[in-house]
Amino acid sequence: MVPQGSTVSKVFGSRAFEQYRYDLTLLEAAARNDDGDNAFAGLVKQSTAALLNSYAREGFPYTAWEVKTLLIQALVSEKAAAFQAQRFSEANQACN
Repeated sequence: MVPQGSTVSKVFGSRAFEQYRYDLTLLEAAARNDDGDNAFAGLVKQSTAALLNSYAREGFPYTAWEVKTLLIQALVSEKAAAFQAQRFSEANQACN
């Protein structure tokens, strides 16, 4: 598990640092509500939830490593970010 105050850049790596605020915490990322029109905001929100689910929910379809890797890969474009955010969202909702 990761501490609540961990930053997105520390957890997801330097590529995430380039897209998001250096001090954006996982808690702030999970609580975002600007993800309707912003593919990258949706990606970080859903990736954060998926990461936490990967640690906490047995049988979650993604490992922590996969969540981190897929977020980094999805940062190449808005289309890729929106697609991956949707896939994470579906997995996150399926475990509710």
